[in-house]
Amino acid sequence: MTDNHVPLSPDRLPPAIVERLQLPLVMPMEPGPDAACGVFRADGSFRQMSRTLLSGARLSGIPQLDETPFAEIIPGRWLFTGIGRHHFGHFLVETLIRLWALGPYRDELDGIVIIPKDGMDFSVALDRRYGSFLSMLTGGLPVHLAKYPTRYETLLLPSPGFGPLGWVAGTEIYRREIRARIARHIKPEGPEKLYISRSALKQEEKQVHDEQKIEDLMRRAGYTIFHPQDHTIEEQLARYMAARVLIGGDGSAFHLAPFSMQPGARVGLIQRRHRPKVFDAFTAQIEAFAQSEVSLIRPVLPKTEDTPHPSEAATPIDFAVVEEELDSAGFL
Repeated sequence: MTDNHVPLSPDRLPPAIVERLQLPLVMPMEPGPDAACGVFRADGSFRQMSRTLLSGARLSGIPQLDETPFAEIIPGRWLFTGIGRHHFGHFLVETLIRLWALGPYRDELDGIVIIPKDGMDFSVALDRRYGSFLSMLTGGLPVHLAKYPTRYETLLLPSPGFGPLGWVAGTEIYRREIRARIARHIKPEGPEKLYISRSALKQEEKQVHDEQKIEDLMRRAGYTIFHPQDHTIEEQLARYMAARVLIGGDGSAFHLAPFSMQPGARVGLIQRRHRPKVFDAFTAQIEAFAQSEVSLIRPVLPKTEDTPHPSEAATPIDFAVVEEELDSAGFL
């Protein structure tokens, strides 16, 4: 199929389509805030479906193609996925967004294609953190990183099926495929009541304010304190699959958890920063992927002249509000 008449909008996902391209040109990411990169057909026309939704509800830019650059030709049939990101949350919502197409097309593919973020060696992230998980999702398909202009003998270009903000609920086929693939490899292991903590993160601004007090509260209520960064992605998925109740501050863990959570699990999501649209988006993903009930805990204090910049320290919250709202929602 072609994407000629299918617009790409930050507000909603397009229908699930796949375009089969012969000798397309994949352009690496250009320097700059637009993150311009993507796929051109052999005739030089840019494929809108190769764009990625980024933070700030903006689509990745369209790269310059003033003249056809020299490009290596890679034989075989490949699937274009997305942008290779080191940050875990961005990896989930920007790198994995087209893997739904592995369901109908897996048997004919020789590998997947990822465009690394400009200035980052994504191969290091694959080796150290993401390789095993990605291999699990793809059935061990090789990964080709398009660091330079590259042509592929055949490239399958699926529409995005997932992403941040307006794309976070995913398409039906994406939700079905990603959850089924994980369920084939991951078995539930862990406690029924889980508090997902950020207190051990190195950067203070990424933590939840007063989280030690929250952890003490949760321990008394019978929750196990879980630090996801100390575990493999597969181990994290197993814990989320086993839990019947999950509580924690908004962040990357709540992008991953809906991939494996059991339908009907309860979630208490604690707002930790002044980003209400991002906070609400987690709810949309959890409800869409896991049909789970989400209770929103909003303890963030109003901004004042003394409120630290988000890059300097955790946003102040009112612990009393956390305790009161968790109790009234039946979590304590």
